[in-house]
Amino acid sequence: MTHQLRAEYGPRGRSGGVKTWHVLRSASGTEAMCGRTVDADAEARSETEWGRTERPCCQQCGSLYLHEAPLTPGDRG
Repeated sequence: MTHQLRAEYGPRGRSGGVKTWHVLRSASGTEAMCGRTVDADAEARSETEWGRTERPCCQQCGSLYLHEAPLTPGDRG
C-alpha cells in the first residue's frame, strides 16, 4: 500500500503555510487516516517524508500509519 502525506493549511490558507501534515492511504483520496477531509489540491509529499517535515504530522494519522507500515531498519533510506 502506498501512502501519501497531504498538507492541512491554517486559517490563511496556502499563503499561511502548512499547519499539519496528514497521512492518506491513497494519493487520489481526500480522507486522511484520522478522518479529516484534506483538500485534493493541497501540497503532497511521499510517505518517506513522514517524521521529516518541518511542520508536525497529525498524531492520529501517524499512529495509524505506523500500524500499517511499521518502520524496520533500512526502510526509510
